[in-house]
Amino acid sequence: MLYQRIENAIAICDGHIKSLDPTNMQDKELETFLVAGLILLIVSEYEEYLESIFVKRAELCGDLYATNYIKKTLSQKFRSPDLSKINETLKRFDTTYKESFLSEVENSPNHAAWDSLLKARHAVVHKKGSLNLTFLELKSNYPLTKKVIENVELTLGIAS
Repeated sequence: MLYQRIENAIAICDGHIKSLDPTNMQDKELETFLVAGLILLIVSEYEEYLESIFVKRAELCGDLYATNYIKKTLSQKFRSPDLSKINETLKRFDTTYKESFLSEVENSPNHAAWDSLLKARHAVVHKKGSLNLTFLELKSNYPLTKKVIENVELTLGIAS
């Protein structure tokens, strides 16, 4: 399964969080730490997978040297993969890719969930703002964020 590490981590955290007392401040703090860890795991997995999708597309050209160049360029690109970075990369392949992707994702619930995940990541990693995402919100947003990646795959013609 594509996101097995994420799915397993969410299931484990879900079990732990269900046993917590929501009125206990220490338990709420523990939930926040678990959510922060999940956010980092999810974004890390997405960074790696997005990079692999674009590399698969580059490999279709059949030129090993061009593919290696694109692979090295992309490894720098998808650290904290906000939608503007995805759009920019799609546009560099072809403007119609960006337009197709945007028509499916822009201003959608998937877009909002993706932005929420990346904003939460920035709060954890860069201490920009506070982490305002609960476990239940993360759990309900997570499937929506996977749709963003599916749209990248569809746009590039790459099956997972």
